[in-house]
Amino acid sequence: MSAVNPGAMRFAKVALKRLLFPLILFTRQRYRCVICGYFGPFAHKRTAKPLRSRLNAKCPSCGAMERHRFQWQILGDISKPSAWSEQSLLHFAPEPCLEERLRPRFRTYVSADLFRSNVDQQVDVRDLPFADNSFDVILCSMVLHYVEGYEGGLQEIYRVLKPGGFAMMPVPMIHEKTNDEPAKNSILKMVVEPGPDFYDRYKTIFDTVTICTSLDFSDELHFFLEQTDDHAFPMTLSHQKQADIIPVVFKAKPVVNLYATFPTQGQE
Repeated sequence: MSAVNPGAMRFAKVALKRLLFPLILFTRQRYRCVICGYFGPFAHKRTAKPLRSRLNAKCPSCGAMERHRFQWQILGDISKPSAWSEQSLLHFAPEPCLEERLRPRFRTYVSADLFRSNVDQQVDVRDLPFADNSFDVILCSMVLHYVEGYEGGLQEIYRVLKPGGFAMMPVPMIHEKTNDEPAKNSILKMVVEPGPDFYDRYKTIFDTVTICTSLDFSDELHFFLEQTDDHAFPMTLSHQKQADIIPVVFKAKPVVNLYATFPTQGQE
């Protein structure tokens, strides 16, 4: 008997989900996944971890969550996919649904994590082993709020980012204002519990910071969050519905003074 091809099995499971999910959950609202093109009801995320259970969070076809789809949209809007084959990307804590699509499309793709072994580089974001100006794009999602001295990580990301490059570094929105001193027994186990003002800190390091909000996109794409936990989340839109935001930070290209090497009139 021939061995079962894991790739073929996975493809068959995905195809089955794409077919059955809309049929079984035909009464549910339908959404569109910008990553894989699926259109139909999304799956709820149920977990025992605090503040993480959400309705209509996961694409049943590719497994992408709200922020994965949101980041994919922004990435394609800023850096056109036709240019990716000439660019380099550094991806911290890589999400499988993104990695499997980005790795073959970028000229250079490097995955990184401090603890995981299934990455290209096991690194500390505060001490990166890369040369200055190495990457066109950096993705660092849901990482910095767990890093003691995250400011050093921001500085390192700026250092290895190429002039003209950009990075996306979203963190979860927990409070209306960032809590820099969470209780030691907090169930969230974060170094800092962010609020929307957390992204103001990026402005002290990066040349430009742009805040992208889910409100700028159709609800059909479901970039917003439907939190089920009893918690006063910021950016509430309605019952169990919160807006989401993703910061995009840029490193400016150096300004060249075209006249610096030429004598001005009267100096000849």
